[in-house]
Amino acid sequence: MQLVGSAFCCEVPDGWREVREPGCVIAVAPASSLGFTPNVVLRESVVEPRPDALAAISQANLRSTTDHPGTLVIQVEALHLHGVEHRRTWLLSPVTPEELHGNILCLLSIQDLTITDGVIAELTLTLPLVTWSPGDHHQMILDTLQALPPAEQQTPPTTATIPEVTLDEWATTRDGAPREDLTVVSPPELVLQADPLVLSHDATHTFFTHAAQRIFTPVTGAVKDELTTAGLLEPDGSPSPAGYWYIDHLLSGTGWTITAATPRSREFRFWITDSTTIFTTPNPDQDDTTLLAYCPTNDLFRILLAWTNTTPAWPLDVQLELSPEQLQDKLERDQVTFTPSGDAAEFANQPWTLLSLTDSSSRTALNWIHTPTRGQATTWYEPTLRNTSDLLTIHRPSDGTFWLSLTKIITENN
Repeated sequence: MQLVGSAFCCEVPDGWREVREPGCVIAVAPASSLGFTPNVVLRESVVEPRPDALAAISQANLRSTTDHPGTLVIQVEALHLHGVEHRRTWLLSPVTPEELHGNILCLLSIQDLTITDGVIAELTLTLPLVTWSPGDHHQMILDTLQALPPAEQQTPPTTATIPEVTLDEWATTRDGAPREDLTVVSPPELVLQADPLVLSHDATHTFFTHAAQRIFTPVTGAVKDELTTAGLLEPDGSPSPAGYWYIDHLLSGTGWTITAATPRSREFRFWITDSTTIFTTPNPDQDDTTLLAYCPTNDLFRILLAWTNTTPAWPLDVQLELSPEQLQDKLERDQVTFTPSGDAAEFANQPWTLLSLTDSSSRTALNWIHTPTRGQATTWYEPTLRNTSDLLTIHRPSDGTFWLSLTKIITENN
């Protein structure tokens, strides 16, 4: 089925329903999933023919994500489809459909922008994250966005004003085309199913240590008073119904830990069950306290990726082999004691933070390096006959989809 606008069109699956509204045309899937119906929205406007118009409008859209609490931008791509440049932005957002009775559902939105003959098209696909898989039939809709034949085009009724743009000078020079500065993306506001519990480190340690023993010895003293006030214990020091709920998740859920090797080591610990995930994290607003919270499991990755400071970055082709000493120099003293070139040199000029994902048996599932503006790169040691110097490999895939690798490991081992 073809969805036709004023100057652009795209292909949607047969059986989708078309809805026309002022300024846009919409295609809606025949059935909802988890209380939300997948859809695509095509908007078109006349724009001034400027070389940086696509970058400017893309950056303006990135800035506007702060208007939607909890929305996380995870990827921005510069693509070349049907003979013209496209800009594709990936976002995760929390919503509360009526059918879920106040429970949060995480939506994936993928927005495609392109300009042809003075008209910009904005095609946005939105669906529950848990119903999406890489390259599926939903995502293929975006790849079909293209201009209508000139004889069939009409002038859209709206005109878009192109804002000023701040360019990423390095990426613009490398690619030979305007690339907007992606650092305009702000960390999202933390939006949760319910307010987290704020606990001292002692109270958190005591509660989880007792829970892991499977025989919850009554707690006494100041820690008991704190846990009772938090609603996790009864006055006699035994678990309350809420406390037992958290204990059940701790014992029956699949446990993981993400550790950031910062001067004050930070941990994001979480336990996944089919419907709900509980997690603990250092309180960003109050030192020496911990947040204990929960979320629908379908919303875990939005929260997890926000905690790891996953932000969009232009693709880089990075392949480095470093000695343990060279990596330590970079991580601890920000000293580059190796000689990178090309994209790897730009990556090496950034501050590095090492993060690790470990399972409940403390086995490392993934190590990666995070940079503030140039994305993430995985790192590993491969003991081979060729690697006689015990070098560590650092690799950043050119497609910039590290977030997919991280979430895939957790999903496949849950």
